Amino acid sequence: MQRRAAAVYFVLFAVVSAGAYTYVGMAERPQVDLSGETYAEGETLTVGDRTYTVASVGDSSGELTWTDPDATYTATLQNDSTVSWQVVSWDGQRVDRVTVPNGSTVTFGDRDHRLLLNASTDPPTLRLEAVENSSINTTFERGETLSFEYDDQYVPDGTITNVTSDEATASWGSAYLVSIPNETDPATASLIQQQNVTRLLLTDDAVEDSLGTAPDGTRYVQYRNGTQQPLAAYLPEPETRTLAEGETLTYEGNETTVGNITRSTLPLNRTGPRTIGVGLSAGQSVNLDGQSYFVHIPDSGTVQLAPNTTETREAYRDSQAQIDVYQERKAGLWGVTILSSFAAVLLLGLAYLPNKD
Repeated sequence: MQRRAAAVYFVLFAVVSAGAYTYVGMAERPQVDLSGETYAEGETLTVGDRTYTVASVGDSSGELTWTDPDATYTATLQNDSTVSWQVVSWDGQRVDRVTVPNGSTVTFGDRDHRLLLNASTDPPTLRLEAVENSSINTTFERGETLSFEYDDQYVPDGTITNVTSDEATASWGSAYLVSIPNETDPATASLIQQQNVTRLLLTDDAVEDSLGTAPDGTRYVQYRNGTQQPLAAYLPEPETRTLAEGETLTYEGNETTVGNITRSTLPLNRTGPRTIGVGLSAGQSVNLDGQSYFVHIPDSGTVQLAPNTTETREAYRDSQAQIDVYQERKAGLWGVTILSSFAAVLLLGLAYLPNKD
């Protein structure tokens, strides 16, 4: 009798579990039905004068991008700050350069090396191989710095500015001090070259590589012929570039215009294309070139832009409420399925336990 009753209950729970499972599989999830175009990642849409690209769409958020062809970029140089010669440049700027042909022999790290160029890589590279042992080598990319000697010319921390299949160019210069007059409305600002004493001594074969100090504290340059000269007299006149508002110079490779100079800042402005991102959030509105849209994300990778009206928002809320009810009922049915299956197996197992008698 015990096993017969267990079998009946087993069948009952199995039927309940199967029915709940079947209903879960047959029930259709309510859909959000809104008017409006749907776009996938990578597709474009035009609103007004702007063309937007669907850059990314996740489960609940995404991003559109558009390009402003005439965006303004501003770099601000602070008074009394320094800026590298590689950042600012102009015609006639005092920059030292040396060009070395491919295959030349240079002195690097107290050892002769053969210079080998590879212009086919990105970025191009310069490889130095020890003459007596090619396994001793070092590779530098364009933009990196190194010190070496070529044709009796010492290159101190030169930057590799150009590499072709035939030759490489190393350049070196000094930083510039930003100097602005202490006036209410300054009209100009100056970039004053900062003397690199160590570099000047190392590149001048007529003098020793270090300074001497006189008893009165005056620092002097020691010539190899035994004579001396005060450092202040030895140093060349620093290069100075005076800039007025509206003048142009190159900043980080782009032509810029000097803006409104203040006592503390030197602004450099330029125009160019800029990619601008517009964030998307499901169930929220987004403004595209002055027009408002309601955002619906049906699934990851797809976004729908509907008119941002009261009707749209109410329809979206009603659909979301139906989806919430559906999810609750689905979760309940899964609970019934699992518990019924467990109960059926448990009853069957208990019914076939051996009797103590």
